[in-house]
Amino acid sequence: MAGLSSEAIEQFLRGRRNPYDLLLDAESPSLLDLGAGDLSFTEELITQYLPRLCQQQKTLIVHCVDRLQPGSQFGGPLHAPPNRLNMLQSQDGLEFKFWGGHDMFEAVDLNAALPHYTLVTCHAPANPTFAYEPTRVSRTVIERHLRSAKGEYRVVREAGEAALEVRHGGRALLFPPWKFDIRGPLALLDLMRRRASAVVLSAMDQDVFWEVLSQVTADPRARPQDTIFTPAVLPDIFGDVYTKLTALPIGSFIALTDLTKLRDEIPAVLNTSGTPYRFRYVEVRRGAVFGSLPASQTARRFSSLKEEAPPWMLVLVPDA
Repeated sequence: MAGLSSEAIEQFLRGRRNPYDLLLDAESPSLLDLGAGDLSFTEELITQYLPRLCQQQKTLIVHCVDRLQPGSQFGGPLHAPPNRLNMLQSQDGLEFKFWGGHDMFEAVDLNAALPHYTLVTCHAPANPTFAYEPTRVSRTVIERHLRSAKGEYRVVREAGEAALEVRHGGRALLFPPWKFDIRGPLALLDLMRRRASAVVLSAMDQDVFWEVLSQVTADPRARPQDTIFTPAVLPDIFGDVYTKLTALPIGSFIALTDLTKLRDEIPAVLNTSGTPYRFRYVEVRRGAVFGSLPASQTARRFSSLKEEAPPWMLVLVPDA
């Protein structure tokens, strides 16, 4: 977004309901997708925007990172299908790269990654990885809650591959070994804001959403120490903000500053000596899929998950 201030980007997003339209106005449009999974969002994005950018004689840069190791026996439908990967790698006007088997927090070491992108996205941020903030909730409390809510767990080996075994409902479920690694929303927000003109977090489940929201709002009462954000405590912790957000109809949106003040200084946890930062604009949307906006396959599955509450989406503009 050469020449555009964060204030101008905020005004652009306030005036349009599709944050991905930033790509059409960018001098050199680029997007970094963290936790890209099966690349279904990427395919939808390319299908929608690449023809229009080619008409503008622009090259679209899309870089994707996912921690799931290609070829792993774990992850199932979250693996990128070879035919989709091949299609994305052969598109004219598209500079596409996919790094599989990489922790997103190591993406800074990837030689071909850009220092800055028009948009940085994360779809369906992982639970429990980003559902608990370790600077707010101690490891002991987190582990106790995980064992109570998810079941007993341990790292095992299955067919020569490390796995996390979780005993839940009388069954032993196997996941990638890092499934219960806790990084927290501060690490995710810090990573994304460093590389983005604008940030999109979509298809966020209830646990991740309220933990992220607590870190961007100014009211310190939203960040109580060693308190797990269960449905029973959310109304008391977030008060009027909770009441108004949960009353939003599916598909609607609101600027968070219409409800509460944004936090002026968010700690830079990826570099403890770094300068605190803030977001100048935070938009909250309720739902998984929004009209013509490209969406991940995970987002499109929410409508069939009858026991899941409607997810959330956040659009954030880092303050320069």
